[in-house]
Amino acid sequence: MVADGRRSDNLRDHYADCAKRGDREIPETGQRGRRRHACQSCTSMKLRCDGQTPCGSCVKRHLECIQDRKTTTASPGTVSDTSSMKHEDYDRPSDRGSIKFLLNGGTDSFTEEFLLPPRSDRTRGLEYHHQKEEAETAESSMLALESKGDPTEFLTAPFTEFDTNGLSFFQDTFLDFFNGPFGDAHKSAVDPYSGGVMGYSPAIPMSHDPNLAFSGQQQFEPEKPYATALIQAILSRSWSLPLDAKVHEEISTNLTFLLTTARIRKFVALYFKYWHANCTILHVPSFDPDTVALPLLASVVFMGAMYTTDERERYAAKRLLDFAELYVFSSDIFSCEYEVAAIMCGSRNIDNETHDWSQFQNFQAGFLMVVVQYWAGGPVSSSRAMENRFSEVIKVARRIGLVRYKHNPEDGADEATWIQNECRIRNMNIVSLLDCAFSFYQNYPCRLSHTELGWEFPCFDSVFASEHPFAEPNFQVSRGIAIRDAFHALFEDTSGQGSPVPLPSSNPISSLTVFDMFVLIHVLYAFINTHMTCLALLIRTKPSVSASSSGKRRQSVVQNDSTLTPIRTALTRWRDHWLTLRNTVSSHEWASMGFFKNGYNFWLVSHLLTTKKESVDVVMKMEVRCEDKLEKLKVLLKDEND
Repeated sequence: MVADGRRSDNLRDHYADCAKRGDREIPETGQRGRRRHACQSCTSMKLRCDGQTPCGSCVKRHLECIQDRKTTTASPGTVSDTSSMKHEDYDRPSDRGSIKFLLNGGTDSFTEEFLLPPRSDRTRGLEYHHQKEEAETAESSMLALESKGDPTEFLTAPFTEFDTNGLSFFQDTFLDFFNGPFGDAHKSAVDPYSGGVMGYSPAIPMSHDPNLAFSGQQQFEPEKPYATALIQAILSRSWSLPLDAKVHEEISTNLTFLLTTARIRKFVALYFKYWHANCTILHVPSFDPDTVALPLLASVVFMGAMYTTDERERYAAKRLLDFAELYVFSSDIFSCEYEVAAIMCGSRNIDNETHDWSQFQNFQAGFLMVVVQYWAGGPVSSSRAMENRFSEVIKVARRIGLVRYKHNPEDGADEATWIQNECRIRNMNIVSLLDCAFSFYQNYPCRLSHTELGWEFPCFDSVFASEHPFAEPNFQVSRGIAIRDAFHALFEDTSGQGSPVPLPSSNPISSLTVFDMFVLIHVLYAFINTHMTCLALLIRTKPSVSASSSGKRRQSVVQNDSTLTPIRTALTRWRDHWLTLRNTVSSHEWASMGFFKNGYNFWLVSHLLTTKKESVDVVMKMEVRCEDKLEKLKVLLKDEND
């Protein structure tokens, strides 16, 4: 019964983002949260509301108190009720994402719905991943039951129980794995494993949901050159390590089992199904495993392999992930040896490096491998990715000019050139997100300064998803908005009095998309965190005579902080535009977005740091590269419901 209840909660939550629901209203059983008297802010953050105007919670947190709910719930079925539903809809991303709920389990709970590559020591994300699969599978039957007027009947539908200890299955049959027929490179002719895509084509339409189920026995298919090349490349890299013969044999067996043509196609399809929406740096219609740079194919394959439901495949992929990393970062673009040799021989040409497409694909491979290792690798591999490998990525990005990359007017003359330059711009936007994420999750200092973010925001996703972007009706050669310009616009004081006022339509903020706002809140959070660190330094350097005077001095420094007011202005403006976007974006478009639709959750954490006087203390005592920064921030919530 508990399992059924958990599934029913998951299915009800799925209604809000269900693209197939169309314009049909959500059944009453699917409505969640406080509605009787709470204001919008208290409802969105799941706080106790006293019903006053303004309420005590909003006054305490310096928020605008909007009481629309009190008037819109009185007469169901009227126009005002429709308005209430609209407010409920655009607040929904933060309904379950109240700050207390989000930080309850630290990083694990905060990223639960992000569909990050699953990791064995973070089961919540893995559970949500499988529950979402169940919800999508049961979606049609849910809507059918809803139309019959009994939205609770689906509670009795049979479901397969998900086993969170599923990894033990393969560990129990470890010897069978190595004694089985997996060493045969042509085993795909008789391999009955499920979950692959035999019909993968180089061009996967964005609207296509790859069919990941094999049916019956597979016909023999000779291995593609890229499959053999991947095996040889990773294997040769492993042979450069001082490993014993038994380990080398295991690596060879795993590679031969994992990197067949059929499985590579399957993992590429899984990458585009689960990760691409979060990280749209690859142009799907032109992605071809036969022609793409081999290191990039390796990173895409291993990212996709993290999402496979086959325990044997995921286990083998995790065992090989470190060796795949070594191969990807052995590319010339990351190689110090290549750099030294090029300088000594006088053959290095920065301009050629900037426009070399294959070298840029190797750069993409390095970045994707950092993402895979950080979220799905073991503790040592994750730390190495964050501290060492990502620094290499940033160094190369600066060297080849990606930190200043923008579309030129000449890009409009050639579609292929425009697509390649758009990939560069998109990649740098995602790089900046990861840079700030390291600060957000582990208090690791950012490698990029906000003054360095000179590249543009990416084009609209619908344009980038097209095989021929130039033919799209909303195509623009360039968005014409650099990240640092939009960031500065958040702080712009148009009133001259330091108070937030509506921005003019000419302001860059007014044209930003949901993804753009997600990038901005990351940069704004990093700026706030750095500012708090500087405040802590000021408090420490002032002389003190007692513990009580230390507390008074800390309060005085915070109250007299002239930077905190512009920061709060920036946060207010970000929130206002976010709610405007949430109110105008269609439910279908919202459902198709990646984890960047959770940008409001990052705003909640940023707002928390600026409203709690204890924030400076918490930041001051937090070590760099802490295990879970969000877990440590929970101390700021001890009086959240007071």
